[in-house]
Amino acid sequence: MSLFSELRRRNVFRVALLYLVLSWMILQVADVGVSLLGLPGWTGRFAFLLLVIGFPLVVVFSWAYEITPEGIRREKDVAHDTSMTADTARKMNIAIVVLLLFALGGMVADRLIPEDTVSASSVAMEVPDPAGPSDQSIAVLPFVNMSADKDNEYFSDGLSEELLNLLARIPELQVAARTSTFSFKGSGASIPEIAGKLHVAHVLEGSVRKSGENIRITAQLIKASNGYHLWSKSWDRKLTDVFAIQDEIAAAVVGALKVTLLGEAPHARVTDAHAYELYLQSKALANLSTRDSFEEAALLLNDALAIDPDYAEAWNELGTVQVNQVGQGFVPRKIGFERARTSKERALLVEPNNVRALSGLGWIAMYAEWDFFTAAQLLRQARELEPGNTKVLNTAGALAGTFGQHHQKIPLYEAAIERDPFAMTVLSNLAIAYLNAGRLSDASERIDDMRAVEPNSFLVANAEAWLTWFSGDSEAALERFTDLGGSTGNWGRSFALHDLGRDDEIGEAIQLLRDAGGRPSQFAAVYAYIGDHDRAFAEFERAYQMRDDWLIEIRGFKFLESLYPDPRWEALLRKIGISDADAEQIGI
Repeated sequence: MSLFSELRRRNVFRVALLYLVLSWMILQVADVGVSLLGLPGWTGRFAFLLLVIGFPLVVVFSWAYEITPEGIRREKDVAHDTSMTADTARKMNIAIVVLLLFALGGMVADRLIPEDTVSASSVAMEVPDPAGPSDQSIAVLPFVNMSADKDNEYFSDGLSEELLNLLARIPELQVAARTSTFSFKGSGASIPEIAGKLHVAHVLEGSVRKSGENIRITAQLIKASNGYHLWSKSWDRKLTDVFAIQDEIAAAVVGALKVTLLGEAPHARVTDAHAYELYLQSKALANLSTRDSFEEAALLLNDALAIDPDYAEAWNELGTVQVNQVGQGFVPRKIGFERARTSKERALLVEPNNVRALSGLGWIAMYAEWDFFTAAQLLRQARELEPGNTKVLNTAGALAGTFGQHHQKIPLYEAAIERDPFAMTVLSNLAIAYLNAGRLSDASERIDDMRAVEPNSFLVANAEAWLTWFSGDSEAALERFTDLGGSTGNWGRSFALHDLGRDDEIGEAIQLLRDAGGRPSQFAAVYAYIGDHDRAFAEFERAYQMRDDWLIEIRGFKFLESLYPDPRWEALLRKIGISDADAEQIGI
């Protein structure tokens, strides 16, 4: 008898096939167990290794032994006329068919049965796309701090953000922005729910344990539709290896998502390990947005730069802190912006293609210096490097609006929201842009999105008040503006009072606006709306002399349309540098 015939008679082929089918089913169960029970990422690999080792043992066993009514006996001890191999073969055939049917049924169910149902409250936050999210889209969730010292959370958060920024530098990859991904920190939301709200197909999550100079990092890439782990790995390294680990994670994501890179893959920016810790600590402090936290963050960044004077990201972060100090009124405008520009320029000197530096300098050129030509150049370069960077898109949208290019402004804001659906500032910008474009229904939807993110935010109350006014309900708008208070509330009250024919009360509203620190541009808008054009242009001149940054946004306000026929309007636009001729020269 030939070897092949003997292998068939002893059911070796059937045993091998049965083992392979069973192994596949075991691996599927192990994969689900890792997702549902939070088992370590190596659990699946360990099960696979055991099954591989077991395969030759099972094959050898099936050759050497036979199942008989008396139990398992060595094959050579069983007479051929009493052998049960034919009966065993029939039973194994049935078992194989049944298991294959189960496996096929599971595969069909996986494709036909939806994994999860998104709650009604989350529907408004999704960007409608009938085709669903791109397969090459991902959200990086905040890595969990597993350190004994809970104060090390700055490190796990910072590492997560650095990974996000590294992946965002890959143009072929769609990466959800930090504002939206970090909003899920500690929420307990499921992976499918998070992916649905962020409109991504994959989620990267993990944990960090730091003890002195030692770190343990675990990362896993999950396909949101079925919860399967596409890739996972753990590292036990020294702190100095953190940059190599970031590169390895990014490379694994690119490979798992089958991303075809058109250029060289980006790499984590390497610096001294202690300087890196100081940098991450400064970011955590800066996020508190208080006078003291900004000052402490700046001190830590200067310490990091003393260690590594060519640490571009530390220069970048220092410039951002200095801009925010001006924005919060903690530092005089001129001094703060000069410091910020110097810091951002130093970052760009170290890394000429640093998008954060390009975008930040573009913003400073536009709002602080009214150098719109430079702003356009910097933002154009930043968009070429990172087309999906939400901060770049938002600033580019604002620049387009400065020149009255609303057909460009709105799509740029919409593109930013697609990447960062929870970004309140961008949502507010888009809602106000819709209002001034007469798209009240779209504005209402964006305000609903804002309310879902931060229901008690001032930005929500402000947008709701203006939506009410643009809708023509001046009485209700007056109530909302009164409740809003402050400079914005009294500014809006002036418009509503005029609509209601209560011009005798506008003087009081203007005085309240003045007491609340109202800007010259706001006074100008009120005078323009009530028909006092001379006083309106006088206030615009005062705004120009004071460098009121609201002045560069006047082409976006619908309630200034009464000034358009006045020759002084075009002269004002030319004086600021935001006329149509300027836009054409700059290329906007």
